[in-house]
Amino acid sequence: MQSSKELVTAYMEEVWVNRNVDALAAYISADTFIQHNPHLENGLEALAGFLPHLFNNMMPEGTWEIKRIIAEGNMVVVHSLAKAAPTALGMAVVDIFRVEGGKIVEHWDVTTDVPETTASGNPIV
Repeated sequence: MQSSKELVTAYMEEVWVNRNVDALAAYISADTFIQHNPHLENGLEALAGFLPHLFNNMMPEGTWEIKRIIAEGNMVVVHSLAKAAPTALGMAVVDIFRVEGGKIVEHWDVTTDVPETTASGNPIV
């Protein structure tokens, strides 16, 4: 059985980076998926209904780049850079997942726009 980190890494690569919505059921629990994103309802169906709209309408030329993944037990944190278009500064995204029984069962996320500059000179992603 793969680790929680391996499962979430495969999910992020296959679904978010490669935009393969058909792969959702391999990673997300169909019965018990709890969603904490304020714009989505609980359940696999809500996510499966939203992703085509996101990928095809909101960011048709967009990219998703995973920067780092941190795991402790069944909790996995992914820090990513999402760009709606190649020239966009993008958004820093932090996704937090809880894994049980070889599937993702819970999700939280936090996003913020990438600024042109930072006081420290360091990038936020």
